[in-house]
Amino acid sequence: MSSKFYAARWIVPMTSSIIENGCIEVAGDAIVAIHSELPVGVEFVELGDVALLPRLINAHTHLEFSALAEPVGNPGETFDRWIAEVVGYRRSLAAKGADKLHAAVKSGLRESATSGVIAVGEITTNWELGNSYSNPQVEVVSLREVINFSADAVSQITADVESYITKLQKRGIGVGVSPHSPYTVRWDQLISLCQLSQQYKVPCVMHLAETKEEGELISRRSGVFRTMLEQLGMWEESAIPESVSYLEYVQVLSSSWRALLVHGNYFGADVHRLLGEVRSRVAVCYCPRTHAWFGHDRYPLHSMREYDVRVCLGTDSKASNPDLSLIAEIQFVAELYPELEVTELLEMVTVNASFALGLEGKYGFLGEGASSQLLMVPVNPEYPLEVQLISNLNEAEFVHL
Repeated sequence: MSSKFYAARWIVPMTSSIIENGCIEVAGDAIVAIHSELPVGVEFVELGDVALLPRLINAHTHLEFSALAEPVGNPGETFDRWIAEVVGYRRSLAAKGADKLHAAVKSGLRESATSGVIAVGEITTNWELGNSYSNPQVEVVSLREVINFSADAVSQITADVESYITKLQKRGIGVGVSPHSPYTVRWDQLISLCQLSQQYKVPCVMHLAETKEEGELISRRSGVFRTMLEQLGMWEESAIPESVSYLEYVQVLSSSWRALLVHGNYFGADVHRLLGEVRSRVAVCYCPRTHAWFGHDRYPLHSMREYDVRVCLGTDSKASNPDLSLIAEIQFVAELYPELEVTELLEMVTVNASFALGLEGKYGFLGEGASSQLLMVPVNPEYPLEVQLISNLNEAEFVHL
């Protein structure tokens, strides 16, 4: 297959230095090479004053809530009450029939595509959505959610998840596991899911350190979450080990093939240090506008940067976010943390996210073997690239070279 060549003012590979007046060589649907100078004697397409970037990756979302016009509840209520409203919405959606759920998922994928997203880490609570994931613009990694506090159910649930993994892998659909949280998944169930992650080389994704109340449950086995579980008839004393901490949770999750810890709002510096040490297997997903909607303490991004934690960005869902625009999340973080380097911010939605979801072979970078679906951002050559790149993302074109 013959190559085609595309020249641009800037190329942002993410895995190497930014190139000015470079050229991308493409064959079929993949990049063959990035050239720092135009090859001699070849015909090329001049793209002009643009910056070429890899398409973006939304590391964490729940597409089943994509039909919502606004977030559920209000940020002033307690988190356990908000969860109850979310569960109520989910049940009402299920009662309307499978078509409504499929439509919501497809709507979420279309909305994601309009924000330059090429892949999503999707938390899946319905096991029959494979056909809904067929979108030519956005690849789905279906992360099967597990909620189980019962010792008697561990073996059967583990077997069910293993069956789901093998079924989707045979269909060529990205797949993984998602033990929901410390207040919904017992300790031995978590260990078994981490083992499945390692066995099948799929990501393991868990909501962790999302609220202060969660920390109270795992450290003292008390508080609003225990009360909620007791009222639901779910509480078992053996589900959470005594004197456990977030350090132990991270250590267990780091036994996975890849682990993504969603939120991490209330990790301390000791956990950040450990996360930096295990960054070859573990990443954290910051959901900026969801975090702001709930009014959490300022996100500990400075400490995570200090310890070299691998950080991704996600939109979470429209149950706590006005939309699924990953570009809006990037720009929100850029405003909150103006000291961040542009490339550092972009890493969160490219190389870091692709690694966390096991997609680093073709997404999140520009280079040999990478997808030729790119973002083309207009730039003014009279101004430094770094000054305009993030703000100009709103004007990006989504191109397939």
